[in-house]
Amino acid sequence: MEQTGTNLFKVKEYNQARVLDIVRTRGPVTRRGIADASGLRFQTVSNITGRLREVGVIVEEDDPEGGSRGGGRRRSVRLRLAEDAAYAIGIRLSRSKLSVVAIDFSARILFRASSDVAAADGPSVVVPALRELVRKVVDEARLPEERVLGAGIGVPGPARPETGRMLDPAFAPWSGYPLGQELERELGMPVYVDNDATAAALGERWNGLARDVSDFVYVYLGSGVGAGVFVDHQAYRGTSGNAGEIGHIVVEPEGPPCYCGQNGCLEVYATPRGILREARMEVLRVSHLPQQARLPYPETIEALISEKHPQFDRLVEAAGDRLGRVVSDAAGVLDPGLVVLGGPTVDLLGGQFREGVVRALRAASLPGRPVPRVEISSIGADAGPVGAAALVLHEAYAPGPQRLSLA
Repeated sequence: MEQTGTNLFKVKEYNQARVLDIVRTRGPVTRRGIADASGLRFQTVSNITGRLREVGVIVEEDDPEGGSRGGGRRRSVRLRLAEDAAYAIGIRLSRSKLSVVAIDFSARILFRASSDVAAADGPSVVVPALRELVRKVVDEARLPEERVLGAGIGVPGPARPETGRMLDPAFAPWSGYPLGQELERELGMPVYVDNDATAAALGERWNGLARDVSDFVYVYLGSGVGAGVFVDHQAYRGTSGNAGEIGHIVVEPEGPPCYCGQNGCLEVYATPRGILREARMEVLRVSHLPQQARLPYPETIEALISEKHPQFDRLVEAAGDRLGRVVSDAAGVLDPGLVVLGGPTVDLLGGQFREGVVRALRAASLPGRPVPRVEISSIGADAGPVGAAALVLHEAYAPGPQRLSLA
């Protein structure tokens, strides 16, 4: 159901955020279009858009479909975001590298930088490296510092967004580390921490395929598998802020052990590491067969895919089918209109995995219930840092229940 605003003074901040969100997702748009989409009175919309223009976050442009405005009539205009009104920094902390981007108000990447410093190097190495990367990005993108709203960071596994602490015990030495607080001190700007899947979903919501979708599931494909969930236009985080941990749903009870303590988790299969393990086991299994039947030993997931060997292709397909079963079960509970596949490995595995998800959703569809669309993220491998930067913009400008206050 579409959210609508009200005309009560006590929710004027929410209404302002709602109007800005409509301009962002549907712009360029007329004031009449905003009024129709929001449920606000036209005069209320005019007042709000006037304030937003005064502070420089939206701008007017002529409406090419507005027709003639002669005879003293007011010209027809549309409103759109002012891309240079605000900027944000996005950081992706992964097990293998650091990635930092600067984005403008429309979530367009202005500059990116990365480092081979790995999360395994620990906070004493990573935090100073991030400080230097962020400084480089701000300088190279020529960002006016007074318009940089802050930095967001997407981290693998569970995190406490409200405290900025990471919780994954397998991600030593980061578990319990006050990452948000330390980065705020180092960077001199507000810092927002969230798990990488939810951050990526926010990025897709801010300027991707889910710009105007109320309910969707974002499947984050990286060194692990996670899901960012949007319900009724809002990110759903659960009680502890860690909804969407689909990587630890058991898909094969007799499967290999997972670091979480269970056996046969989705993450054991539907990741580059898991597919490589299965492929290498297959190479060993057929090693006693005649020479022409032997398989090349894959050193990397890229090499495995480039081989285009039928047996390897079947392993990737099996991983996609396992992912599809889990996504299909989640869709049965959440009833999303859209499923997006994204993350660092989507360029390699997204196509095959999409086929598995589509098959599973169609097989499980109930009569009269629409099958959600399944798409590859328009942001692609940049989903992590772009989504992290979108945390900042979303916190500052997106409408949400926290804005329903007397302020």
